[in-house]
Amino acid sequence: MTLNNLIFRKSFHSKLLGSFLAFCAVMGQGLPASAELILGSTSELVNDKTCEGTGGILAYAETKDYSLYVCSDIKDISQPRYYRSVNKNGTPGVKLTAKTYNPSQGTYFEFYNGDYVYMLQLPSGKIKNPVLIVEFPDGSGYEQKITRFLKNNGLRSTISTNEE
Repeated sequence: MTLNNLIFRKSFHSKLLGSFLAFCAVMGQGLPASAELILGSTSELVNDKTCEGTGGILAYAETKDYSLYVCSDIKDISQPRYYRSVNKNGTPGVKLTAKTYNPSQGTYFEFYNGDYVYMLQLPSGKIKNPVLIVEFPDGSGYEQKITRFLKNNGLRSTISTNEE
């Protein structure tokens, strides 16, 4: 695969995924409203060491299977820089570092791990039931509803991160 094909593929993938997220926001994701999203502040995680050595916990989300952390850049604590997942079944999670940052991309965090894509939607007026989306290299994937979302006061309303 040529570099131009790879760049086109990633650009097309990002646009497609962005369209999907917008569609989900408009359609309310078709998920049952049985479980209310719990919102709060990362100050609830005072003794949590998952983001140790970074600028701190910028955002935290829980799904039925994962605890997800977006850690800030040590040089600018308002900037997302690291993604950490903790698997609730005890198996090792994922640790990723963002290489670029695009605040106008949308209301989600996006991290790449090779050809795997991890997208964490942020709750907003348009996204009432945010989800974690993981896409595999073959185009398949899965999503899990976020049941709890905590944010740091430094978190902007529309932010995302990319690793290319």
